[in-house]
Amino acid sequence: MPDDVLEMIGTAALLEQLVEESAELAQAALKMARKLRGENPTPKSRADCVANLQEEIADVKLCISILPAALHDPAEVGKTMAAKHRRWNERLHDEKLWEVDSHED
Repeated sequence: MPDDVLEMIGTAALLEQLVEESAELAQAALKMARKLRGENPTPKSRADCVANLQEEIADVKLCISILPAALHDPAEVGKTMAAKHRRWNERLHDEKLWEVDSHED
């Protein structure tokens, strides 16, 4: 079956769906973090939290995959992700060095 989602609902509605799914992903991630920390307990099991997180990741990725090329260039996104990942690692390593230096006093 052809993918007619974008044609049928339009870009604006797809972006609205992406926002909704992103919010649900944020909630699932928060619930998972609560479960992992054991603070502010949730009645959900770890398996339920993982399943919910995976479902919301899938929903967000699906919306992104349907975005028109003018709004989503996977190659550009990949380059941006690589640069951000490198900076994130650098900051973490810099912070770790700072923590070690500050505790030696």
